[in-house]
Amino acid sequence: MRQIFVLVLLFPLFLQAETLTIFAASDLKFALDKIVNAFEQAHPTDKIKMIYGSSGKGMVQIERGAPFDLYFSANMDYVQKLYKKGDIVTEPKLYAIGRLVLWSKNTHFDPKKGFDQLREPWVKHIAIANPAHAPYGEKAKEALINAKIYDAISSKIILGENISQTANFVATQAADIGVIALSLVKAPTIAQSKYGAYFLIDAKFHEPLRQGYGITKVGADKPLAKKFFDYFHTPEVQAVMQKYGFKVEQ
Repeated sequence: MRQIFVLVLLFPLFLQAETLTIFAASDLKFALDKIVNAFEQAHPTDKIKMIYGSSGKGMVQIERGAPFDLYFSANMDYVQKLYKKGDIVTEPKLYAIGRLVLWSKNTHFDPKKGFDQLREPWVKHIAIANPAHAPYGEKAKEALINAKIYDAISSKIILGENISQTANFVATQAADIGVIALSLVKAPTIAQSKYGAYFLIDAKFHEPLRQGYGITKVGADKPLAKKFFDYFHTPEVQAVMQKYGFKVEQ
């Protein structure tokens, strides 16, 4: 009888528990993992599953009916496109402006030299995310063109599937230098190592990396989706985003 009584008491908790699946741009990996962890601690019966990748591929998957409840894109335009088609049900919301950096583990790397060091003999391979579907790759190419250096180095460029893979090319020295997200070099594994130096690319070299999010039609009827959507603009979350180098819009 006691076991039955305990189960009766716990049954409402089982009913209230929810699981959420979120697709997010790879530049959010470290910041969003921290945010999700804090959210789950505050809501112990709820669970969030994270899937990271390039924003463009995430958009295509949602168009094809992928079971993602929320979509965080490094390109606000992708969220707006899905909203117009009915695949996003909440009005697209800007959550941050992203920034680009040059980063390398090579001992010859000197942040003070900026773009000029891309021409140096020790630089054989330069990693950027694929501009075709990764917003950070699109802006990286734009920055290199506007810096009037792209044509001179284009033969050295190797493409990452997303910005996390691009950073990994540099981390494993498959590439000598990379154009990656500021949020990734702010991650503890890089920031606390001797390879923490980087060159912050002036935002004037590319259009702003306006990043947005929304609830999908899959998550439209889930209270947890709305709860997390609202949570993302709390001061607690904004502080984490700023820590990882994002410019948070008020």
